[in-house]
Formats: sequence, C-alpha cells, structure tokens
Amino acid sequence: MWFILKQLKFALFSITMKKIIFFILFIAGSSIVLANSTDTIPKITARPLVFENAFRNDPKFEDPTVFASFYTVDLGKIKIETGRLIACDASDMHKYPAFNEIFPRGEFPVQLSVVKAEAGEAEYVAYTRIVFSQKPVRKWSYALKPGDYFREPWDSTTRIRCIFMGEMGMQTTVIADSVSSNAFIKKPHTEWGAVFVEPFKRTGKKGFIHSFNDHNLVSVATFFNPCYAAYIGYDDQGKPCRLLLDPGNFQIQKSLF
Repeated sequence: MWFILKQLKFALFSITMKKIIFFILFIAGSSIVLANSTDTIPKITARPLVFENAFRNDPKFEDPTVFASFYTVDLGKIKIETGRLIACDASDMHKYPAFNEIFPRGEFPVQLSVVKAEAGEAEYVAYTRIVFSQKPVRKWSYALKPGDYFREPWDSTTRIRCIFMGEMGMQTTVIADSVSSNAFIKKPHTEWGAVFVEPFKRTGKKGFIHSFNDHNLVSVATFFNPCYAAYIGYDDQGKPCRLLLDPGNFQIQKSLF
C-alpha cells in the first residue's frame, strides 16, 4: 500500500511539473509573439498626443484634447536629395531658407491629417507630416531656420505663431528639398499656377506630390492660415523621425505639451 501511494504521489508531482513547465513555455512563447507583433508599431510617448493621434486613421476615435476626429490621406513619397528642406507658402519659395536640421536623404511618405467635417461644414487639413521612420517620437522641437532662436514648444495660443509666414499668396504650402526648390523657382510663373492653384480648384484634392525633372515637391492647400509652426519629432536616439507642419487650427494649451 505504501509503495502504491508513493508511486501515485510521484505521478501527480510529475503531472504538476509538466503543467508548470508547459505554462511557463506558453507564457514565454506568447511574449515573444507579442513583442514581435508590436515592436514595429509606434507608441505615442511625446506630448502633445494629438500630433500622432491625428494620424491614427481610426473612424471611431476622437482625440480628447481637441475634440476632433481625423482621417489620413497618403500623398506618396517626397524625394529628399540633400536633407535640407524648405516649407513655406508657395509664393515665398524664392526667399525662404531651409531649416537648420539636416534630414535623412531618400524617399519618405507624406501624409495629411484631415479633420472630419460635420454636415454642411468644410473639411480641412489639420496637419501635414513626413515620416522618416516608424520609431516612436520621444520629443517634439520647433524646426528652426537661420536666425530663429531655440525655444521649447508650449502653448500654441501664445506662441510666436509663425516659424514661417506667407501673405495669403497662393494659399498653398510647399515642402521641398532645397535642390527641388531651386530648380522649380526658375520655371515660368504660368507653371506655378498649374501646380499650386489649378489642381485644387479642378480636383478638390487637399494635397499631392508634383514630380518634375527627376525632382518632386509637396503641394498642400491651406484653409484658415498660411501661418505654420513646424515641428521635428525626434526618436530615442535623437534622430528625426517626423517633420510635422501645424497651421494652428487647434489652439493647444500649455498643459498639453
């Protein structure tokens, strides 16, 4: 009898150990799968959260900080040849210098975040961004030009509003590498209208990529202002992973930065 009880106890112990080992292996395996399936998905870690929330492209999501819903428009890829980018009203291309930051060279996705309109209201571009990598943004900083001074992003209601400023010229924002910009400004003025005015009237699109002579540029219709703050999103290695243009349609309070 004692021998039988001993064998039974040993069997139960073996079964229990197998269950424990199986459970540990199951958890470990699940963790690996979960890590592999999520580590390429950007996590929002930098404030203001709306700068990333606005590109979630989730029809059921409303950003709780600006009380608006958005959808994303993919324009294509901008060709960055030198890493020196300009962004301004199209009519000011001939006089605006490139940002101080040297951005990655290559071809990168350009996206618009468009505010969903209520019935009878017009839709407009909330933000425009270039995505240099899918890494999470750890810090946002103003994209400065020569002569600008460094300051922390805070309170868009009282900020120095314009990192660049147009004069309601063509009411179109252009983003381009300096090589593309220098090539385009030499073109006849009739072509400027064909790129920065007519397509928006004819198609109703809010933005597109214009290609020419092995170069390209981004053309985006403005809504309220030709007045933008430009922000660079840096990853945890201090490298640019986003360039975001904010026309100030949403007044973001200091507490949200």
